[in-house]
Amino acid sequence: MSEHLKKKSAAELPETTLAKHSLMLDDDKTRITQWVFAPGDQTGWHRHEWDYVTVQQSGGALLLQGADGTEKQVDYEDGRTLSWTAPVEHNAINISDVEVRVLEIEYKKSERLRNVKSL
Repeated sequence: MSEHLKKKSAAELPETTLAKHSLMLDDDKTRITQWVFAPGDQTGWHRHEWDYVTVQQSGGALLLQGADGTEKQVDYEDGRTLSWTAPVEHNAINISDVEVRVLEIEYKKSERLRNVKSL
């Protein structure tokens, strides 16, 4: 998370309990993070620089707050997947009364692909 977004989270979410997360893989192509949200937990404001997919591993619901002020509720179902296109800046809040678990898989863009796209 950038320093700017850490400050934004601290200013806007001072009493928030952040969701637990574990980095499972981080190599030159992929970053995989496991998130576990107790009821009321949040990610804090963060920005995704790479396209990613989420693999839901529980029931429950998250409220996604966008940097532009939009909000979207995502109802969870074990095994359901969603795809997201970067850049994405948001905060995610567990608005359900059950633990929410999700696997986040980010696809890093290689330098070679960035150069090809800019031609």
